[in-house]
Amino acid sequence: MNITKFDRAWAWGVLAIGWMAFIYALSDRPGSDYDDANDVVSWLPFASVVVHVALYFILSVFVLRAFMLLRPVTEGLIGYSTIFVALVYGLLDEFHQSSVEGRASEVIDVVADVSGAVLVVVFWFFLKRFRAKPDVESGDD
Repeated sequence: MNITKFDRAWAWGVLAIGWMAFIYALSDRPGSDYDDANDVVSWLPFASVVVHVALYFILSVFVLRAFMLLRPVTEGLIGYSTIFVALVYGLLDEFHQSSVEGRASEVIDVVADVSGAVLVVVFWFFLKRFRAKPDVESGDD
């Protein structure tokens, strides 16, 4: 079976949408469902922030990969678009979460969401730069 670049981009897009559904499902649970988890990680400062960064880091990997394969725009705009998707979905998620019993909408959560996306984009740019460097060690003496 030959998989084209479009098919792979489509698969990454499906993964992104599936991950968004997973985030939505987590946000749709009442706050009391997380009482035990909060007790377990009470020793970890900013545990909620770490979870948000991780969830949106994974989402942004999926979104970035789909954009990279489609190449709809320049690489810089792909990076900004990835961060924008995380920002918009983070805002929508917090808006939705504000109507869930025992949950609150917090700006720090959106900041953490965007931070996860920024980390992905920064890693991607550094990886591209690292891979683009010529091999200095193989030069003639």
